[in-house]
Amino acid sequence: MTMSTGERPLRWGLLGTARINDRIIEAAGMSGRSEITAVASRDSDRASAYARAAGIPHSFGSYERMLASNEVDVVYVSLPNWLHVSWGVKVAQAGKHALIEKPLVIYPGEMELLKGAAEANGVIIQEASMMRFHPQTALVRRLVSQGVIGVPRWAQGTFGFTLLYSDDIRLDHRGGGSVWDLGCYPVTLFQAVLQRRPIEVEGFIRRAGQAADMTFGAQILYEGGVMGQFVTSFEALPSWSAEFVGSRGRIRVSYPWLSQVELASTVEVVTRTSEVAPLSKSGDDNRAFGDEADDQVTSHYTFEGTNAYLEEVRAMESMILDGEASTFPLRESAVNMATILALIESANCRRVTRVYE
Repeated sequence: MTMSTGERPLRWGLLGTARINDRIIEAAGMSGRSEITAVASRDSDRASAYARAAGIPHSFGSYERMLASNEVDVVYVSLPNWLHVSWGVKVAQAGKHALIEKPLVIYPGEMELLKGAAEANGVIIQEASMMRFHPQTALVRRLVSQGVIGVPRWAQGTFGFTLLYSDDIRLDHRGGGSVWDLGCYPVTLFQAVLQRRPIEVEGFIRRAGQAADMTFGAQILYEGGVMGQFVTSFEALPSWSAEFVGSRGRIRVSYPWLSQVELASTVEVVTRTSEVAPLSKSGDDNRAFGDEADDQVTSHYTFEGTNAYLEEVRAMESMILDGEASTFPLRESAVNMATILALIESANCRRVTRVYE
């Protein structure tokens, strides 16, 4: 389905009543090309109450009824991780586009099911990783691609907070854990920025008596010898950071994951003004390494008042209404999924594990 800008807005249906819906409702209201027209829950009273509170015109007491509605063009799927694929396929079979919360898939073979459903029904299926559509991510990707920091050597990231309740769905053994919930962010950012294939990984897990991981540490080896490291946690002081370091510079992002739209984010870029000669025999200057700061230049890029969820909605509008290609194609989602699956296998088996796409 392709429509010109002058035609009616893109009509969105919400599959489920998760709290994250609030971000999409706000973004759709800001975009000018979208509107939220429906919400579905397995409980009709819950659906109608949600619709009244959010000012949504249509509510449905079953997911199937909303998918059969002519009032919806695209469906936002915010269900638990292990339901993403089954309902994503049903959305596509209903002839509707789908924006599915991350992680898009969590089991081998699931990506092919979604790709096949999208192709067979002529619709778009997109993973909802709002950070991937934000101009900050595009900037860091461009800086690294242009060689601003020289040859990339490693990437590092952290993302953590403290869960308050033991029955939180993020701890469900069917697809919970900090690495699936939070690890998607550094894995996705590393892949977006480095644009290199992950070769092998090593994972370290702390369950703390839970079925899913509470804290996860990861090492990733990318092609060309570039290394990635990240830590995620459900049992730590809130923490978020990302850094990319190369042969002649580094990039630090103060707020890389962009889930809180009210926070400003700064990208700090530090580079050398002169090249460092390759390794050679020791000279007469009595130095072991070059660590001078007087030949460094620092620049800053600040993103304030930008909304990653709005950028995500606009990306869907551009793909559906204008026929534009995705900034975050499914093949990239597949690489990210394979990386996390390999990390979990490594942590469980306590060995270095290859990444198989």
